[in-house]
Amino acid sequence: TEKGLRAEKLLPTGLRIVKEFTPGSNYLMQVDVWLENVKGETIALPAQEWVVGTATPINPLDKGTMIKVGWFEAGKSSSVGEPYFENSTLGCIPGTRRTEHKVEGKLGWAVVQNQFFAMAAIPKVPADQLITHRVTLPAHDPADVPEGDKALPNPHGFQAAFAYPAQALFPGGTNAIHREFTLYSGPKEYQSLARLGKQMGNDLDLIMDYGGFFGFFAKALLLSMNGLHALGLHYAWCIIAITVIIKLVFWPLTGISTRSMKRLSELQPQMKAIQEKYKDDPAKMNQKTMEFMRENKVNPMAGCLPMLVQFPVFIGFYTMLQSCMELRGEEFLWAHDLSQEDTVAYLLGFPINPFPIIMAVTMFYQAKLTPPSPGMDPMQQKIMKYMPMMFVVILYRFSAALTLYWTVQNLLTIAQTKLTKIRDEKKAATGSNGTPPKPEPKKH
Repeated sequence: TEKGLRAEKLLPTGLRIVKEFTPGSNYLMQVDVWLENVKGETIALPAQEWVVGTATPINPLDKGTMIKVGWFEAGKSSSVGEPYFENSTLGCIPGTRRTEHKVEGKLGWAVVQNQFFAMAAIPKVPADQLITHRVTLPAHDPADVPEGDKALPNPHGFQAAFAYPAQALFPGGTNAIHREFTLYSGPKEYQSLARLGKQMGNDLDLIMDYGGFFGFFAKALLLSMNGLHALGLHYAWCIIAITVIIKLVFWPLTGISTRSMKRLSELQPQMKAIQEKYKDDPAKMNQKTMEFMRENKVNPMAGCLPMLVQFPVFIGFYTMLQSCMELRGEEFLWAHDLSQEDTVAYLLGFPINPFPIIMAVTMFYQAKLTPPSPGMDPMQQKIMKYMPMMFVVILYRFSAALTLYWTVQNLLTIAQTKLTKIRDEKKAATGSNGTPPKPEPKKH
């Protein structure tokens, strides 16, 4: 056709199938499908599955944790992915693997997606059922596997299809079927999807999983990052700038926490004496400990406050960075792609990723500067001491953008801790009113 492509086929049964594809802008395409009986006998059309697409890994090293199928129904989005089909307990105990998932309702759209790309089908008339199958994919081409790495065995994906019931098509096309769809096939860019969702009235931006409490922070951080990038900053410097801004916002709270922990550390001997005195009466011990803290104007929760307040921001940053299409292919220092791990070499097949290593070093140093919490037993102190090692194991193969953020955050916290210590030492040396303390009178 003048605006697109038309495909037509007449089956021996008398069923004529016509498909028209009309490309649009912003990764959209209009699809019209007709099923018509052109013969003199009724055709019993069986139940059909109209395939939306297949969610596949982004590359041969992708474990498939972010490939999934989503749908929009009753103003809410839902999704299904690897956890459902693996059917494992606590994420590690194998169960009987599932091969199919069904959902029913008035489905406004369905999407298959991986970390950075999505293919969504938006029916003009909401579909009644969506079926998702776990499918085996062809083995990866060895040429696509980075040197030193091995492709994951048995690649698989999830294929989604709108299901339609069996139907009788009467002669002469009197009840011919005409189904219309709008297809989106492109990157998971929040602003583009939000704009399209607003135009079509279907919240297509929910594909990004930026809903809920933490999603608010993810959207705010993404818009801030894109805003800084629009001013000419490289995306890596945008992340660093946002990290600095966040640190400045929470600077007073962190300062209060640092001073509170230091004060509690100074009072540790008296608190231990209280614990020893009332060790046989836990209720009395807690009462006396709290009274002692009130008398000395210290709050044990002050040390936790900055962490509690910053936690939603961190989760928002994590949510935003793990599927941020804007970072794909962006280089910084030795990292060739901020959306992937920053591997610079391999040692006996193991990737060497500098950012997580630097992050761990800064965490160890930060922990060294932070006094242990009062009442913390030796085992807890050991756990806190080696927690950076646990984090480096967890985050070692995360994106360079996330470990860059965490490393900068650690460096800023170290700087604040040192500055707070210097300021407190100066105050102690000069007195609280800024003048040197008066010398004690000599005894005669």
